[in-house]
Amino acid sequence: MTPEHYNRTRRHVDFLESLLAVLVIALFALALFRPEGVLLVALALLIAGVSLSLQRQHQALQRYACPGCGASPHHKSDSVSGDRHDPVTPNCLHCGQRLLD
Repeated sequence: MTPEHYNRTRRHVDFLESLLAVLVIALFALALFRPEGVLLVALALLIAGVSLSLQRQHQALQRYACPGCGASPHHKSDSVSGDRHDPVTPNCLHCGQRLLD
């Protein structure tokens, strides 16, 4: 996974989390003011789809994360050394823990 792909996936997860929060609020508001069955079921199905997509994205990020510190193990950015990316390093660039194959 390249840093660009990781960052794109991370932004996608952030967007889905925000969308899920808005949809849940809309579901509660709709249930309070217009309890029509078809609309509530459609919104609940949409929330279920977003939740499933969010779970898949989180699983992809967890498989890529370092088991020690949870960060992206092959990419590090700081003010002193700048951006570093080493896709073949056997150790995490953040904590130094040996990565599993």
